[in-house]
Amino acid sequence: RIEVRAQSYDAPPAGPFDVVVAIESLAHSPHPPQTVAALAAHLAPGGWLAVVDDMPAPEARGTHDLALLKAGWRLPVLATPGELRPTLERSGLGVVADHDLTAELRPRTLARIASLEALNRALHRCAPWTAWRALLDSYQGGLALERLYRHGLMNYRLLLARKIS
Repeated sequence: RIEVRAQSYDAPPAGPFDVVVAIESLAHSPHPPQTVAALAAHLAPGGWLAVVDDMPAPEARGTHDLALLKAGWRLPVLATPGELRPTLERSGLGVVADHDLTAELRPRTLARIASLEALNRALHRCAPWTAWRALLDSYQGGLALERLYRHGLMNYRLLLARKIS
């Protein structure tokens, strides 16, 4: 039986669940350890948590592109794989797989990213509505993400963890 829900991971439904899949979502948690703990608490013994997300390399910390991504996409915290693994383990989950899926991505060339940023800036200056500017900020964050990938400062990871019974 499968049940699909769209809601906050910080307040998951009662469960227990055999599998929880977090695709492109844990990056939006203001407190990843709290979110992981809430998810782990609702897993059945032996249950699985799959996390697929953008995860910065430690060298990305403090870069302008990471700041643009976090601001544009409203990401309060963006955990590195080295930060996320211990969080999973402290929540009673054993990491059984850690796959770097970055090679499967196709970011645009740096020249194309630069030309799209110039267009984005021009549109931002003449955008008549706040909502439009917010959308353009999000797009700028996406371009910064692509540049982070191009510079080898971001990884697209799959972490698979199992609840230790």
